[in-house]
Amino acid sequence: MIINKSITSTVLLVASFSVKAAEVGSQAQDAASQTGASAIWILANLSYAGMRAQNSPSAGWRILSFLLGFPGTFLSYLVVVEGSERAYGVDIPRSK
Repeated sequence: MIINKSITSTVLLVASFSVKAAEVGSQAQDAASQTGASAIWILANLSYAGMRAQNSPSAGWRILSFLLGFPGTFLSYLVVVEGSERAYGVDIPRSK
């Protein structure tokens, strides 16, 4: 009888570890997908600020980056002067 209890306890312990491992794996996958979305948001903000500072004529890319980076790009719209070659205190190299 003692052997059956220890086997049952071991099986329950292993099952609880596997459930916890699946839960942690799911949380890691959610965090990874959120990281990708954050990276796109940051890159869209940087590209919009750079295009605005360089007075880029590419309206399509500017609109796309504005939409992907909103609301941060709205702040760039208010702060970065069009054609100033400077965004957020950083000198942007002149476009050729």
